[in-house]
Amino acid sequence: MKKIAGILILLSFIISTCDLPDARDVTPPLMRIIYPNEGAVVSDNINIIINATDDDEIQTVWCYVDGVKIGESTSIPYSILFDITEWERKITHVVQAMAIDKTGNTGNSDPVNFIIAESPDFEPPTVTIMNPQTGQTVENTVRILAHADDDRSIQNVAFFIDGDSVHNTYTYPYTYDWVTSSYSDSTQHTIFAKAYDSGGNSAVSPVVSVTVYPRSGPAGDATPPTALILYPAGTITTITGEITVSVDIQDASAISKAEFFVDGISTREQANPHIPWTFTWDTSSKADGLPHTLFVKATDAAGNIGSTALITVTIN
Repeated sequence: MKKIAGILILLSFIISTCDLPDARDVTPPLMRIIYPNEGAVVSDNINIIINATDDDEIQTVWCYVDGVKIGESTSIPYSILFDITEWERKITHVVQAMAIDKTGNTGNSDPVNFIIAESPDFEPPTVTIMNPQTGQTVENTVRILAHADDDRSIQNVAFFIDGDSVHNTYTYPYTYDWVTSSYSDSTQHTIFAKAYDSGGNSAVSPVVSVTVYPRSGPAGDATPPTALILYPAGTITTITGEITVSVDIQDASAISKAEFFVDGISTREQANPHIPWTFTWDTSSKADGLPHTLFVKATDAAGNIGSTALITVTIN
């Protein structure tokens, strides 16, 4: 019995001191075509952008158009040039990517359909910052939203803060989450976006100017006012002539100032407004048939600033 016990102890020691082989990696890479987007119309040579991730390590990424290999990449970012010269125009082509990890597992992306235009593209895109708007006060993390359009297709949108490129995206909706905590209180900053189309044309949005929320206010009150446009709002999207704007503003202390902005420009200001703040707005000075953005900025007695959400109306 002692002999058997000794053998068992010896076996336990041998097993515990031996390195067991690692479990074999059987997880395939995850693949996605970032650009072109589904249904894109391309007019010039493009870089096909591929996202490939793996729980271990990607070894090689291949790219295929209509089943024909057009290139490969071994380093991030996975970008492969597609020369459209010899490819048929005005028909749908299919791009797909495949990757292999260092263990030999392979993964495939979903196919993406796109069209090669018959003629070159000389028409630039259009791009506008939808949020935030000029004159707004921002804090914490701000989701910058850009709207970009083109007669064929948008390739990518880049975002700039104070002239510095901070983000580039190929994915709709075109957004960037701007963290303002590293910026000084009560400082103004500029935002713009630059859009590129599939023909190599580009355009820059109008510049938006915002102020970082003044976090250091008088002791005892660091809470900004809350504001809500009561009219026009909801289903009221088309307005005509003179209207009465109504705004509800709430704060722990008194409201010292309220400002009304149209298309990012301050058009009315009221010190110590009565609540609800109401006034007449003559819309005749604004272009008919076009969307116009409205918001209100409120300042309380402690200097805290709050803004309403942005609403869009059309003047008839």
